[in-house]
Amino acid sequence: MGVPNDTLWGICGKEESMALRGNYARKADSTQYAISQVKSIVKALGLHETSEANNNLLMYCPFHSNRHTASFSISCENGAWLCYNPACGESGNLVELVKRILHKNDFEALRFISSKQNEALENFDELLAGLMEEKPEFEEFPKETLAKLHEEISSTQEGKDYFKSRGIYSQSITDFELGYSKNMGMVTVPVHSPDGVPIGIVGRSIEGKSFKNSTNLPKSKTMFNIHRAKKIGSNVIVVESSFDAIRVHQAGFPNVVATLGGSLSSEQQRLLNKYFSTIIIMTDADEAGRELGLSISNRLNTKDILWASYDYGKIYPHDAKDVGDMTDQEIQQCIKNSVSHIEYVSW
Repeated sequence: MGVPNDTLWGICGKEESMALRGNYARKADSTQYAISQVKSIVKALGLHETSEANNNLLMYCPFHSNRHTASFSISCENGAWLCYNPACGESGNLVELVKRILHKNDFEALRFISSKQNEALENFDELLAGLMEEKPEFEEFPKETLAKLHEEISSTQEGKDYFKSRGIYSQSITDFELGYSKNMGMVTVPVHSPDGVPIGIVGRSIEGKSFKNSTNLPKSKTMFNIHRAKKIGSNVIVVESSFDAIRVHQAGFPNVVATLGGSLSSEQQRLLNKYFSTIIIMTDADEAGRELGLSISNRLNTKDILWASYDYGKIYPHDAKDVGDMTDQEIQQCIKNSVSHIEYVSW
């Protein structure tokens, strides 16, 4: 079965699609080819996706000053695009997008789209392989348990006092559905899959420094807060612990994830590579944290790698070991003063 006519009309408009329909019908088995072609054209136009959801690419709008929130969406299936910013509101089909960005006429835009067919065929093999990859399977953690733990912290003071001592505000207790088990003397933090399914908890004792995770927590297959951060934009801040991620979030940077440990798994590497183009490393200031940061930068060397920095030549203020030792203002300064990987290693 060839690509539906509606798909072609969405990309080129009904009349323009007639010239290309024969090529598409011969080369495509399904709308997956159209998806591959749209992605090839978007890349050729110099547009960089920040994330993908329901076969729609999200990116910064090329028609207005848009550098904070990805407001531009383009359908991978038919090429229809729209800017959600009400002050902009531009929309159209793929031919119009090519015409406006490359300053081409109708014929030149159609020829440009046609020229990407071979590239789309090559990318189709990669797309098909990706669809057939073995995906991590997650078992949903009981929501009733999370709700009970969250309710318990609301009705007892010990857990709230502990989070307060760690610089975590009451609003974050609500936002992240943090919990407390009085019987175990532990505060709890829910962990989610990349798609937002709760898959377990990490716990920490309020006395001493004892850690305990829920049984079989697959933390190497996800990252703390990845399900939220991937929706925000192409930039991400990487820390080690869930507490550090919550502190960074409180400081005004919700685009933060945590590795939940001192190493980067292959699945975590894949997630960072898939959803983000700029990675700001804010790992612990000790040797292990530096090694983790270098591992991230080496394994994701095609990305724009930055390192959080308080001042030139100074990683964190007043010998802070990690985010937990800083104020919100200090966290903000470290992120805003981020330096390139080349500059960092020269220190």
